[in-house]
Amino acid sequence: MSIITKLSPLAAVVLLSACAGTSGLNTTDLVQQQAVVQQVQLSAIDPALRTEAEQEIALLLAEPLTQQTISRIAVLNNPDFLAALSSLAISKAQLTQAGLLPNPGFRVTRSRSEEGYNTELDFSLNLFNLIFLSQNKAIAQQQAHQQQQQVALQLMDLLTKSRSAFIEAVVAEQRFSYLQTVQEAIDASAELANRMYQVGNYSELQQARQLKFAAEIRLQLAKTQQQQQQSREQLYLLLGLSASDTALQLPAHLPAIPATLRLQDDLEQQALTQRLDLQQAKAKLAQLELQLGLEKNSRFVRGLSAEVAGSVQHSAERELALGVELPLFDSGSARISKAEAEYVQAWWQAKSLEKKARSEVRQAYSLQQSSYQIARHYQEQLVPLAQKINQQNVLRYNGMLIGVFELIADTQAQVETVTGQMTAQRDFYLSELRLQQALWGSPSLPLSTETDTTNSAASAAGH
Repeated sequence: MSIITKLSPLAAVVLLSACAGTSGLNTTDLVQQQAVVQQVQLSAIDPALRTEAEQEIALLLAEPLTQQTISRIAVLNNPDFLAALSSLAISKAQLTQAGLLPNPGFRVTRSRSEEGYNTELDFSLNLFNLIFLSQNKAIAQQQAHQQQQQVALQLMDLLTKSRSAFIEAVVAEQRFSYLQTVQEAIDASAELANRMYQVGNYSELQQARQLKFAAEIRLQLAKTQQQQQQSREQLYLLLGLSASDTALQLPAHLPAIPATLRLQDDLEQQALTQRLDLQQAKAKLAQLELQLGLEKNSRFVRGLSAEVAGSVQHSAERELALGVELPLFDSGSARISKAEAEYVQAWWQAKSLEKKARSEVRQAYSLQQSSYQIARHYQEQLVPLAQKINQQNVLRYNGMLIGVFELIADTQAQVETVTGQMTAQRDFYLSELRLQQALWGSPSLPLSTETDTTNSAASAAGH
């Protein structure tokens, strides 16, 4: 059995390399870091371990909702995001796989000759994957890093969408409640106009004006009710809830516009530093650079393998064979050209994304500033003036200086101002979310979960 002794040096190399190949696989969990920054907590993705998350969701739904509680529920319960979290486990498994040596091959051959039976043992190893193990593992690490950045982007996108849906739902509810109150008063005035017209105290023109305004209010109320239902359904979808099973407790209105808006400097630089999609583009660029280097270095050694064989009966019969792919028809130049083109493409895509990020930040900041000025104008001037006019008209009505229809006409003028103030308040808070999204980035297309170079190298290498 001296053949085993001869195989032991190669076996020792395999064992030592296998031990080293599984080290250094821990990567920083960017998704967990981002969750901590946004003050939300990730939940278990195993359906059998969801009890704690469901209990927390029930506690959050028992209280009136806020933007923060909406975010927490969405992260705990949105099925699309939980599926994205599952992709992290897939990428980590692929990273571990990339750090493992190829399995050695073992073959037993039993032959018969004039001298009798002979048993041979063959031990083979894919040297190509062994030589380029560290490069393949580095590529897999970059891909795993990109996947974490992608899921972190999906986290930010979910938070933005859920908070936006919350704002839309609150304002739609507020507008619907207000128009319901207005409709009751206007319907009463329309009925009064009909009666006065029938007894000859009201002209046909006056009656038509009252009926027209009542019809317009009913139309606005129907549209607002539709918006209310759609915004609530969108919120339910983002929270992973069902309207038939859960009742959301929304606040009556959004918070008042702040008295001052903090001016922010160097927003473009902040975006370039922290935007996750830019970091993802740089990680992809680094990955393609590694793949290009691997293609160049492995151009003429693809298919490299080693084999040790020997006879069990005759220990002196041993042989060592090395195999390599002959680059007669495929010299690897096409693969290198493709890798170079992909690297150049990724470089320009990163530059384009950087310019896009700068533009998005400038637009979002400008929109926030203008939305703030409009909302403050409504809150500080238009609404107080409308309230003052209404108070004066009520006094004049009580003093019998004006009639009921003049008072109703004042109510008609107020509807546009009040609903405009609600819309301006909504637009301001949505502009803040847009600015935050511009500073963190937007999700890109799903990443490939395969290591293309590793797979092609593995298929090219034989025993």
